[in-house]
Amino acid sequence: MSALELAIANLLAWSLQIGVLALGAAALARLVPVERPAIRLALGQSLLVLMAALPLVQPRRVTSAAVSWSLSLVPTAAAHEALLPASGALATAASWCSAVALVLLLGAAWRLARLAAALVELRALGRRSRALHPPPWLRALRDEVAPRARFAVLDRTGSPATFGLWRPLILLPPGFEKAEREHQAAVALHELLHVRRGDWLALLAEELALTAFFFHPAVHWLVARVRLAREQCVDQAVVRRLGSREAYLESLVEAARTRSLARAVPAAPFFRESHLRERVDLLLKEVSMSAAHARRNAAVTAGVLLAAVTLTAAAVPLQSQAPAPAAADAASAVKAPHEPKKVHHVSPSYPSEAKADKAQGVFQIEVVIGKDGAIRKARVVASAPTLDRIHELAPSRGTPAALEGDARLAEAALVAVKQWRYEPVLIGGVAVDVKLTVTINFRLA
Repeated sequence: MSALELAIANLLAWSLQIGVLALGAAALARLVPVERPAIRLALGQSLLVLMAALPLVQPRRVTSAAVSWSLSLVPTAAAHEALLPASGALATAASWCSAVALVLLLGAAWRLARLAAALVELRALGRRSRALHPPPWLRALRDEVAPRARFAVLDRTGSPATFGLWRPLILLPPGFEKAEREHQAAVALHELLHVRRGDWLALLAEELALTAFFFHPAVHWLVARVRLAREQCVDQAVVRRLGSREAYLESLVEAARTRSLARAVPAAPFFRESHLRERVDLLLKEVSMSAAHARRNAAVTAGVLLAAVTLTAAAVPLQSQAPAPAAADAASAVKAPHEPKKVHHVSPSYPSEAKADKAQGVFQIEVVIGKDGAIRKARVVASAPTLDRIHELAPSRGTPAALEGDARLAEAALVAVKQWRYEPVLIGGVAVDVKLTVTINFRLA
């Protein structure tokens, strides 16, 4: 398996594991609901972190068998003709992998370009905005909640939005200055709380996750739920501070009516159309679930999801290439000056399962012949299912070979070769260990 094929296979396995997590989270949200936005937000963010860390927290299965493989010898014409169909299939698979990789790269590049353009647009909006000099009561509120924040008014915007890390800027709609004070306080406090919580940085991290997994609906769904929980947390904090829900609900409705700011910009918005109903429902609903009950439900959800993703990772694991074959432990062994005389030969047995699967392959096996002529060590250093493929995979000097042969055939070849015996090799009248490379070609008539 080539590096590209391995990467695509791992991406598919990773995507499936993420899908299981998201489907489980959606089902458990109905079975064991968590009605506390803060706990729901923490759970959702933990799931996002787990999704990103899945490749780091699970063992990888080695793609090859216990033997190693690499180069090959020149085949006979008959063997070459017999293996041409399999070579064509491998070439087709490689072309499909290249096409999939290209689509994924272009999609991620497109999303990244959109994010960069949105950040540039935010900077331009900040430059076009008019600085707002807050009245004393608003200045006091800012100094208490988020002293680093700045207020500005932009004629284009119909919904407040906040962005920036070191000196956050809160963009307000033109109607803000004419609104009643209680509405101004509701809008300003909402944005100031976003600043104090550092939500813009979390928003950028979520945008990067969406960029990497632009193709995965489960990631989009989970990010949307995380953002809704974040807005609901801020909503509740604002209502607790104001002591009244009516003014804040009116501010949400007003934002929905006058909103005109493009949604492409990565800012912490006061209003998202898709979230409005759920935010209003939660504000109007008397939450009866205690914090302890919500935490228990969150713990149950986390435990079930961890078990589900563990089982999925075991069923569809990530894979890794086998390590490069280790050097022979007989450091004193030398290359045979000529092919030693074989005195005992055992022909490899074609495994019945491999024959039923029509598996074929060429294996180059490096053996170490002991001083007594017995095989001390044997390992497959070159293998591929076809002769054409084995030539394609031939590494340059100093680089490890690829491992693509059928494990059953490799094991059968090793079992046979380890039973061979040779006449001792003499150099200067002294028997020595020598290395020799032999080739086994499994092909169906």
